[in-house]
Amino acid sequence: MTNTPQKVPSPPRKSALVQQVIENLQYSIGTGRWPVGSKLPLEADLLEEYEVSRVTLRQAVQALVHVGMLETIQGSGTFVRASHELDAVLARFLGGEELRHLLEARLAIEAQAAELAAAHATSEEIDGLAEVLAQSHSAAASGDIDALAPLSARFHRGVVLAAHNPVLAQLYSPLADDTEYTIRDSTSPRPMTSFVDEHNVILDAIRRGDGKAAFAAARAHLGDVLREQAERSQYEPESSANDSDVR
Repeated sequence: MTNTPQKVPSPPRKSALVQQVIENLQYSIGTGRWPVGSKLPLEADLLEEYEVSRVTLRQAVQALVHVGMLETIQGSGTFVRASHELDAVLARFLGGEELRHLLEARLAIEAQAAELAAAHATSEEIDGLAEVLAQSHSAAASGDIDALAPLSARFHRGVVLAAHNPVLAQLYSPLADDTEYTIRDSTSPRPMTSFVDEHNVILDAIRRGDGKAAFAAARAHLGDVLREQAERSQYEPESSANDSDVR
């Protein structure tokens, strides 16, 4: 008597409906409808919008919690933690890296982005960067580091976005927060206005469409920051240096 081989059951697969809800959630997050740090709407509102069952919605949300895009906090709700799956993965990877390594990665990405922005930035993007610099000048002149730090981060991210290269933008996204920390934690003897002046040089080159000058200006700006960080770490106690490296 021949034994009929038994079929090995296939692993459960997400239903097409669950996948559709996942994609809808990702789209809303990626387009900024629900920015990083924001709270998702109430479950009842999402059920009404997507017209799916509670089980389907919860499976979709749990899938994005698993990859790190969402976080559910008991009693508070579900919050957006990353705008893309890759951001969540890279953020976990970069969390333990030394500040020097993060700055070196930023230097490589931002210098190339500045060169591309000189060729591709729109007049609206250039005007937007100019407005950020105008606000930055005011913050630096008054010594308001709490205002200057996020403005600096906006400028650097704006230059990367103005390159119109989605791969560079995606790789840069998890590094963007480091910009604010670098300014906020700087112990450089240079006045804060010098950071804004260097941003001006970058923007002037982009406005002129001079890619080589934009590349050189961005590289020089971040190179200075990198050198200052290296000098600073030489004089910090080991425990303090380790603390400051975890960003």
